[in-house]
Amino acid sequence: MKQKLIILLSILSINTTLFAQFQVQGVIRPRFEFRNGYGTLRNDTTTPAVFVSQRSRLSFLYEKDNLQTKFTMFDYRVWGDQVWKKDVPSMGVHELWAKYKLNDKFSIKFGRQELKYDNSRLISSVNWNQIGAAHDALLLKYLNNDWSANLVVAWNQSSENKFGTDYEYATSYYKSLNIFWLQKKFNNLTVSSLSILDGMQDLIDAEKIRFRFTSGLKFNYKNNDFQFIARVFLQTGELQNTQNINAFYTNLELSYKTSDKLKLYVGNEIKSGNDATDVNNTESNAFDILYGARHKLNGRIGYFSTPSTTKGAGLIDTYLKGTYKFAKNTSLLTEYHYFALQNNYIENNVVINKFLAHEIDFVFDRKVSESVKLQAGYSMIFGGESLEIIKDGN
Repeated sequence: MKQKLIILLSILSINTTLFAQFQVQGVIRPRFEFRNGYGTLRNDTTTPAVFVSQRSRLSFLYEKDNLQTKFTMFDYRVWGDQVWKKDVPSMGVHELWAKYKLNDKFSIKFGRQELKYDNSRLISSVNWNQIGAAHDALLLKYLNNDWSANLVVAWNQSSENKFGTDYEYATSYYKSLNIFWLQKKFNNLTVSSLSILDGMQDLIDAEKIRFRFTSGLKFNYKNNDFQFIARVFLQTGELQNTQNINAFYTNLELSYKTSDKLKLYVGNEIKSGNDATDVNNTESNAFDILYGARHKLNGRIGYFSTPSTTKGAGLIDTYLKGTYKFAKNTSLLTEYHYFALQNNYIENNVVINKFLAHEIDFVFDRKVSESVKLQAGYSMIFGGESLEIIKDGN
């Protein structure tokens, strides 16, 4: 049994409005964690990790007429990572954008900004990560009655080059990002599409870009107590190493509100993977979640997210969830996950069992006041023999 204990305290949430145009918002989020098998299996030599990390943010929001701007400074630290009585500059910029409303239907937003679509599967602000995620991009928004659309364009460079477009962070980050999101509402049904074209710089020729295309649909039916969500995505194009991609992703989820206190969920998520027995296949069939959330989905102990976390064999996650409200400001989330490989993986010339693990997560949420929120979590994963092969532990 692997365990993780998390206690999160968010304090100092400030929202002061001055002249109905200027707002100051702040958050300080220290988090105590006890890790003994988080992210990967422990072995005979490992010992538990215990630490406190902290997110600190201060935002300034200004709005007048058709113009809106936001500037968010942040600091991230692990308690003790700065030497005593030593000046270590660490303040950074999380958001710095301006938004202008062109007319009743169109607006444009540019600068460093958070991007989040759907359930954060493919694009997310990555809120669990204490640093978070933002993109330097231009966003064009359209809103007209039941129709909504977003177009995002981003182009990354590491310096003001005089010639060429060689990108310093080419092995870990995109050079080009293009997103098109479209949504239409039909009474209780909402249909949306999300298409993402991201380009990574070629590993040899800096002037070449290897593009990957991910596109899919989401159907969301909801009435007073019942909700059904279906997602399906295809992924094509090229990896940075020039390998062709042919992968898919599906997600089905049912939720039912049994009372004002209890809501239940049941769902299944599949990310395609490579078949190790198909030696003639030269394509990559491992679906990548791109720039989406790692912690929010597929269990809170963080074993499975990108293709590398299952050695390219894909993932099947069948889950049950329940949220119970003890009071208006107090709730408990309980999750169960059944994890298995989506495709075949070979170890020592033998195809291993696809079953990976069971996981159980508990998250307690308590809003102490308007400015203070307490969150505590406990996660356990019970692995099979194949998990030891995939995660290289015992």
